[in-house]
Amino acid sequence: MWIWLGGIGLLIALLLVAVLISYVHVHFTFRKHNHDDYAKITVRLLYGIVRINYEIPSIVFRNMKEGFLVKTEQRMNHSRGEAQSNERVNKRKVKKWAKDVKIMLRATEALKLWIKQTLTRIHMTHCSWSTRIGVGDAAYTAVLIGWVWSIKSIIIGYLSYQIRFEQTPELQVVPVWEDEMEFQTELDWKLKIRITAVMIAGLTLLTRVLQVEGGWRMWFKLLQEQRRRRKLKLKKQHSKSHI
Repeated sequence: MWIWLGGIGLLIALLLVAVLISYVHVHFTFRKHNHDDYAKITVRLLYGIVRINYEIPSIVFRNMKEGFLVKTEQRMNHSRGEAQSNERVNKRKVKKWAKDVKIMLRATEALKLWIKQTLTRIHMTHCSWSTRIGVGDAAYTAVLIGWVWSIKSIIIGYLSYQIRFEQTPELQVVPVWEDEMEFQTELDWKLKIRITAVMIAGLTLLTRVLQVEGGWRMWFKLLQEQRRRRKLKLKKQHSKSHI
């Protein structure tokens, strides 16, 4: 009997170790061709047993007042059931996000340092970014190509100081010399982080929140407000679907 219990205990310990040393894989793709946009985020963990797909098949710019209308689709493990929603991103929404960030900063001890430390645990296993661009004039296109190269170099250079690149980024900028305007860009990024790093980051964040007087209350109110907004949003979408 003790042999059986020891074997079961050893098996549980091995499974626990296997989970702790496993990675959370994130695959982000984004494509834009003139006015057509598409983005997809795939999260894979527990050796691929759990998969979460988050797609943005449409990003439509309405006007300066209404901002962007973002259509999203979410599903788990390729199940048939999908959660669909429409998110409006405008000036009011951005101001609310900025306000929430300020609350997080006040409610957490050295939140910026925590973010920086967490980012260093992320590994970029693949990074490609290609762009085709032309404005119908050869001289202006040549100048624009230089600007695009500079912007990409700055962004990738900044990221290289924040996260670990396991491979050299693949950057490409192709000029289009035709008379018509052309803009096409595609990003393909793959990242990973160990489960242990995620757990350590979570415990560290909790510790930093508890170090601030009333910090957990501010976080609790913020999460409650986010939950209330989500319920209100789902209620509105449900009522619209039955009209």
